[in-house]
Amino acid sequence: MVRSVRITVCACLLAAQPVLAATGVWRNYTSMKDVRGVVPVGTAAWAATSGGLFAWDPATGGFSTYTSAEGLKSVDLTAVAVDLNGSVWSGSSGGILHVLPPNSASFRYVTDIAEANQTAKRINALVVAGDTLLICSDFGLSLFQVSRFEFGDTYSKFGDLPPTRRYAVASAAIHDGKLWAAISDEQSLHRVVFASLSNPNILPPEAWTVTLVGPEGLRARGLATAGGRLFAATTAGVYVYSGTAWQEVSGTAGRAFTGITASGTDILAVALTDSQTYRIDPGLAVTPLGAPLPFPPTCVAADGRGEPLVGSLDGGVLTGPQSWTSLLPNGPASNQFVSVTIDRDGNVWGASGRDPGFGFYRYDGSQWISFTRRNSPLGTNAFYRVATGCDGTVWVSGYGTGVVEFPPGATVVDTALIHSTDVGMVGVPNDPVFVVPSTVACDGQGNTWMSVIYPANRRVLSVRSRTGAWHHLPVTLQSGSSEFTYLMDNPVDRCLAVDAFDNLWAVSRDPVYRGVVGLGNRGALDSTAAFLLTAQNGLPSNDVNTVVVDRDNDLWVGTDRGIAIVLDPSNPLRPGGIASYRPLNATVVNTIAVDALNQKWVGTNLGVVVLSPDGTQTLAEYTVENTDGRLIDNDVKSIAVDDRTGTVYFASQLGLASLTTAAAAPVAAFDVLTVSPNPYLLPSDAAVTIDGLVEDSRIKILTVGGRLVRELSTPGGRIGFWDGRDDRGELVPSGVYLIVAFPESGEQTATGKIAVIRR
Repeated sequence: MVRSVRITVCACLLAAQPVLAATGVWRNYTSMKDVRGVVPVGTAAWAATSGGLFAWDPATGGFSTYTSAEGLKSVDLTAVAVDLNGSVWSGSSGGILHVLPPNSASFRYVTDIAEANQTAKRINALVVAGDTLLICSDFGLSLFQVSRFEFGDTYSKFGDLPPTRRYAVASAAIHDGKLWAAISDEQSLHRVVFASLSNPNILPPEAWTVTLVGPEGLRARGLATAGGRLFAATTAGVYVYSGTAWQEVSGTAGRAFTGITASGTDILAVALTDSQTYRIDPGLAVTPLGAPLPFPPTCVAADGRGEPLVGSLDGGVLTGPQSWTSLLPNGPASNQFVSVTIDRDGNVWGASGRDPGFGFYRYDGSQWISFTRRNSPLGTNAFYRVATGCDGTVWVSGYGTGVVEFPPGATVVDTALIHSTDVGMVGVPNDPVFVVPSTVACDGQGNTWMSVIYPANRRVLSVRSRTGAWHHLPVTLQSGSSEFTYLMDNPVDRCLAVDAFDNLWAVSRDPVYRGVVGLGNRGALDSTAAFLLTAQNGLPSNDVNTVVVDRDNDLWVGTDRGIAIVLDPSNPLRPGGIASYRPLNATVVNTIAVDALNQKWVGTNLGVVVLSPDGTQTLAEYTVENTDGRLIDNDVKSIAVDDRTGTVYFASQLGLASLTTAAAAPVAAFDVLTVSPNPYLLPSDAAVTIDGLVEDSRIKILTVGGRLVRELSTPGGRIGFWDGRDDRGELVPSGVYLIVAFPESGEQTATGKIAVIRR
């Protein structure tokens, strides 16, 4: 057993911690196809992925998935192990350790490494050695005693290697009474080091012996022991330690191995070079297993039968080996979300972006469908914008291949609905078929607008009329007495908006003419004269990222230095016509969404801020830190609101998150109130939810005898709340209570009942 004495990283240990409660219910939507670590538990398997943790149960064929919404503090997992007690340990790219005890839904956390004063904290591997967990991180090898839930030593200086360098540990093992580690520094120095466990103190560098595996520059990615021997998987072959030096295993030379594990007395190793799995027997004979892997391998473990479980890029966990099967929970094709929209049926659509792109995705509430070149007639995977059109149609903008139109209910790409040069769009001057449309916007006339990057014919606006005819228009900016044709640049950050007068607004990121372009066309398809709003007119900055029109017809402008509000879009240049929102001064605003209550959800590079309808109050702030990772990334690229349910979706390049809120659109007329939970147990941290309200309802809580207990205002939408207290702030006694909802006009009412039980 490895001794565990004291901790040498500078941080404090955190025991089990409760997850902070958030308003509403958070959910995360991530891709788990990129596996960084896999470990068997009986006939099942656990996998650490770039989108969280999942377990596969072969008895049911089902998956259990864990993201930040289920308690992870980070979904970017890099290692996984199961200790002798059955607890599942997972490490993250930021150094956080999660511990899931058997038959438990609550995680414990170890944050010492994440809080250490180090620049790189990734956990590269977790190795169970009896009661000790070997933690391989980007700054050393740490020992953790599981039974006492505390750290021992951390080793970061080895032999005669330069002590000022940082040594990342890729893998560790116990062999022949020694502790072994595969290390690398920032200057591409790669070694395998060991220290004798009979030495009472192996903290000093001189306690460690440094060995070179193969020629200089060869890096060991993994260590494993089998049949009394130590093996190393390297970037150019598998090596075995003879007792004094490393020797290459014949038949593995030149192959880049990414994973190695013991399978009884054999060794299993996976090579990226030929996507092949190999078995090495005690006689060092090398045998390829089955067909080549269908996806690039990242790691390997042996299941209960001694057969390989291969972690992969793009394919989840692969089982075989005669024919490979991909074990992968349903999810989007990638964690990259740069744009998100909700269609009229409540389906969620996301775009992955470009450089690289992974296509686009659709979620119907239970299943994800991803659209890529692999399964659809698409010319690219670089799709960077999604938008809902005039009639419920969804439009997906591609980088170089035009725009894809999805009619309501469609679930496959129809080549007849990919619009590009065939409808008159023109690409960039040096490649006229390279067409890049912007996001789509609809006016009140049923016209569908988009702009096009650098068209060779200078017709930067494309519009499909409600009759289906396409028009392509230039834009002429007025500057004093001169006019010039405007070329829109950088569509990745550009969007369009239409105000209540059917005027089109666009973000301009042209190198010369930056700001907000107003067309002033009032729905006309032949108006090309436009004007430009800049910092000289009151914008916080000329670097504009987004524009949106709210329910009061104010134009909200998000820039790299905060927000401006155009109070009268029909006359934006009048004195005082543009108001600056000062609390967000100097904040990078990526996106703004308007919910059913006219509240503003502002996505920044530092999290999300919720503003009151007029912008004078900050109603809430959400960050990765104050949501315990449920907001997956603070750099929020796009926000969409489902007005029917009040669910808000936050797109980032690390995944998609959602939060249920009270901002659901009110019903047109009262029908039936839905009251939950019912019965209501007091005291409680949660409020009673009253669903089915008309706009701006008020609520009365009455005893069955008709006595008024409390009168409440509501957020104004379909949902209201009661915290179980009377008008004096006291918890009400047990009993049955009537709930009466009515609008300010008092013209109609709706009622419900709730049973309250005091505990």
